[in-house]
Amino acid sequence: MGRYNFAPQRVHQAATRLLQARETGRATIASQPPPPWYTVIGNLPPSERLVRPPLQPAQRKGRKASKLFQPVKLQYPEDQLRLDFFGDHPWELARPRQILEDDGKDYQKFDWSQLDQPTKQVDGESLVQRQAWLMGLVRHELDFSAGPQMLDYLRSDHFHESLQPLFKDEYAVDLHTSQLPSRTEYTDVDANVPVNLYLTYHPKYPHQFKDAVKHLNQVLAAQNLDTSSINKRSFSIALINSDAIAESLRNIDLAAIGKQHNINLTVQPESTIKPFAETPFNVVPISFSYYRNASANVAGLLSTLAATLNLKTTDMLTPTLPTAEPDTYPAYTKAGAYDKARKEFYEVRHTQEIERRVAREEALWTGAEFGPSPLTVGMELEDQKYEEWREWAAKEIMAYKQLSGSSGSALDQDSPLDPVLDADVLSAMEEVEPSVPGSKRGQTAQGGAFVHA
Repeated sequence: MGRYNFAPQRVHQAATRLLQARETGRATIASQPPPPWYTVIGNLPPSERLVRPPLQPAQRKGRKASKLFQPVKLQYPEDQLRLDFFGDHPWELARPRQILEDDGKDYQKFDWSQLDQPTKQVDGESLVQRQAWLMGLVRHELDFSAGPQMLDYLRSDHFHESLQPLFKDEYAVDLHTSQLPSRTEYTDVDANVPVNLYLTYHPKYPHQFKDAVKHLNQVLAAQNLDTSSINKRSFSIALINSDAIAESLRNIDLAAIGKQHNINLTVQPESTIKPFAETPFNVVPISFSYYRNASANVAGLLSTLAATLNLKTTDMLTPTLPTAEPDTYPAYTKAGAYDKARKEFYEVRHTQEIERRVAREEALWTGAEFGPSPLTVGMELEDQKYEEWREWAAKEIMAYKQLSGSSGSALDQDSPLDPVLDADVLSAMEEVEPSVPGSKRGQTAQGGAFVHA
């Protein structure tokens, strides 16, 4: 039977044969009653599934791990940030760093919402932690149409000098606006201008962000702004009118269908689906009203509505579907956070350099004396090494010329000698000048050993 197992169904048959064999062998002894389960298993035999179970892959015997006792490689998100920073700023590795801590928990006391910490000197690790903090920030966006009164308030000193510092100190939220048009750019008094407000916060303080949003809504409502219009979107479709469509729209609850997707559905006007309408309508307009964080649910709502009305999505006269517009998103990318932290780091280094120069000038003014600066010492060492190489090159040139003269070659015989570098050579030549080899007079031995060595 292959993989089928009928052994459980044969238990009753095997028990019956065993009892019969015992009765035959013990004819003189009173027969024993069958076990309690004998009758039950005869009436209710165990079942066996006739569907072949899926073949399970054979488990291979595990081999001894060769890297069992090697330590696990630890990786942290900050590792790549350190590689990027020190790869761009290798000279920061040469600066002295503070590695001592008071109780080993100094990192828990740091607030990386700012680069400079009270108990830690600014170094490359400060920039890395600051960048990691910026990458964790979240930005919440509010968009609405602002009139002249709202624009004047957003440009006012109260907004910049009172409201923004209040949100920063009390809620740990950065509040800023998009670029606003100047007063000369809009002339229509009743015209509305699209404005965006950005609230940047850290996810570890969600309760403070909620309080900040409530406070901001109160401030905007005080400037005669309808807060229900913030982040509000609208969308509309059209259905080809028919008696079946109108009957279905009258019987279904559009509000309940839209609520599943956080979208309000209404038929505008409702007279299009009323029976016995005076004016016939060719299409049925349906309006969608939702907030921008539910914009991604429009496509799903259209599919649900088409299935409810027994239509195809292509039968709906719809414009281009709205794109997803989340109202909350990461405030900084990796490159953006690195650029912001890098500029803050440069500003701190520039301030430190100015402080050192001012302190040096003040000390010199009061009569202090300082040794040569590192730049001066480096230039002196460079000059010293240059003179050593210059002397070595002069000796090499002289040795080359002596070697060329002893071998009888005429290399550089017409070139004048440097009177400064070859003073010894010139004096030796003056001593042996009357002595010319190959003449009748011959060559004297005076000075010849030096010249022809």
